[in-house]
This record gives sequence, structure tokens and C-alpha cells, in this order.
Amino acid sequence: MKENQSDPAGLWDEARHLAETGKYDGAIEIYTGIIERYGDDDTAVEFANAYIGDMYLTLKQFDLSETHIMKAIALNPARADYHYILGFVYSKTHRWEKAEKEFEAAIRQEPENGEFLRGLGWVRFERGDKAQGIELLRKANTVMPGNPNILADLAVAYMAQDIYRARVFAEEAFAADPDHPVAGKVLSKIRYIMRDMVTPDGVIRRDETDGAPMSGDAIYRFKVSLKDNPDVWRLIDIKGTQRLSTLHKAIFKAFNRYDEHAYSFFLKNVPWDREHEYTSPGMDEEGDTKLASRIRIDSVELYGGTKFLYLFDFGDEWWHDVELVSVTNKYTRAVFPKIVKKNGKSPPQYPKEM
Repeated sequence: MKENQSDPAGLWDEARHLAETGKYDGAIEIYTGIIERYGDDDTAVEFANAYIGDMYLTLKQFDLSETHIMKAIALNPARADYHYILGFVYSKTHRWEKAEKEFEAAIRQEPENGEFLRGLGWVRFERGDKAQGIELLRKANTVMPGNPNILADLAVAYMAQDIYRARVFAEEAFAADPDHPVAGKVLSKIRYIMRDMVTPDGVIRRDETDGAPMSGDAIYRFKVSLKDNPDVWRLIDIKGTQRLSTLHKAIFKAFNRYDEHAYSFFLKNVPWDREHEYTSPGMDEEGDTKLASRIRIDSVELYGGTKFLYLFDFGDEWWHDVELVSVTNKYTRAVFPKIVKKNGKSPPQYPKEM
């Protein structure tokens, strides 16, 4: 902060200018200085903490964002946008129950706010109430038509039940913002899935019972290799609507294990990366742990990538490389997950057995 800057209005203007130009560190420094200098002014402290919380959310520093926005809420619990920011923090860290409460608090103040409806809709969808989630997202789209964030969320939400409608929303999102971080990726994924939904002569496959376009199941094929012995690997097929916890069970079976232990997936392919870790039940004593049972396979690419890590047994530390090999659309009644191929003998689960 400039030593000669003592005018309160000037401080706010300077911080706002820095934030608008993407110089968040400088803006945060000024707002922090305002909190220190005008600590007896509740309004100044409230606004400064709110701005800092919003910027830390943009920077994806969720712990710091949560700390500051909660301070703002403590000073002014009636501000809907503060609850929205906190709900967004909880949503990004997959603390769905807490996120739901904050979005609900925001909507009580502004029931027709499209962004608030979008936040609650996505949380309801992720918590398993898919119909209510989609209904809220569609309402958000009515309130804010053409918003690429809402359209992209609708595309993802519809992928498992109506791939054609999902494509429409994805195309609208991409048209609205070609640089959107999700829209282009989702549209490519939908087009990839749909490539098998048309017959060789160009006719759309339709259900024999009602004549509706068939969507089939998106089947994800993963190659799971032992980190210390990559020649030992398994190919596993699993539905996109199934969960990471189900993939764990398939890996457990594929490597002939018999004694269950805690496990974690690290979706950014970085060991012990807490922010992108999805773990086994019973590991969420503090209430802020992201569980593998709460994330669908068809969301993995959105939160991580095509390669990630899987750790089984925190004691013996069996590390695995997991790679997404393909996504295909199949019309099948087969039971998934399915172990497609094995290469190499499974090592004994415990070293003493060798």
C-alpha cells in the first residue's frame, strides 16, 4: 500500500481499479490495510472482507475465501451475495450440504436471482435430487437467458438422461462464450459420445418402444496400472453415471484384493493434493472431506483430467496410475463396472505374503 495514501475514498478506488485489472494481490493488500486502519468501522471491515473473500474465490484459494466471507457475513448476515459467495466456496470444495444452506439463504433474500438459482440447482443435482436440480437450472435459464454458466451446467446435467438436449445446451453455451472453461469441453465430449448414435446411413437410432432417440450409456474405459510396476495393469469399463467409489470396488476386485482399507483418488494427478482428493467413507470426520461416493465418473474430466492417481491402503501405500482410455456410447444391458482385460499377475496384498 502506498504510504502517502490516507484518503479512505482513494483507498477504495485504488483497490477497485487493481481488482478490475486483475491485480488481485495489490487489491488484497489495500483491503487488508483498510481492515487494520479502520478496524472500529464495522461497515469498512465488512466490505473489505467481502471483497477479499470474492477475490480469493477467483484465485481458487478457497480456505482464505471462506475465512473472509464468513467475517463479512458475521457483520451483515442479511446480504444475499455474501451467502452466495460462501455457497460457491462450499460448492467448489464439494461440501454440498453446507453449499445448499448458503444458496438457500441467498435465495430467501432474492428468489428470482439467476445465479443464486443456478448455484442451488447444481448442488441439488450433485446431492442426488437430479429432477429438482434440473428444474432450478431451467428456472435460472429463464431468469437469465443466454448465460453460458447456466447453459453449461444444464448440458452436463442432461448428459446422462437426454444427450440430444444436452447437446443443444452445450452448443448454446459455446456460442455465447467460445472461451468458456467448461462449454467447449462438454460439447466435444457430447459429440464424441454421439458418434455411435447414428446408423451408417445417417439415421438416428430410436427406441423400439416409443420411437424416441436412443441415448444409450456412456461407457468409460480406464487403464489402471501399478505405479511401481506399470507392466501390471487392468482395463475397466464403467458407466458415466456411476461413482468413483464404484471404480474403487472394481480396482479392488481386478487386483485380487480381499481386505478393505481406506483409499483416495487424486484427480489432478498430484499425490496428497488435498484440494483435488476424493476419498473413502469414514474419512470425513471434519465434514469438509470430498467423498468418492459423491462424484460421478462423467464429472472426472471436469474436476481433473484424463490421468489421475489412486491410492489404496494408507499404510502399505499401493499407488496406481489411472488413465481414461476412451468414452463410447453403448446400447447394452450388461452389468458394469466390468473388468475387460488383465495384464500381469496381481502382487499379494501384503508384502509378508510374498
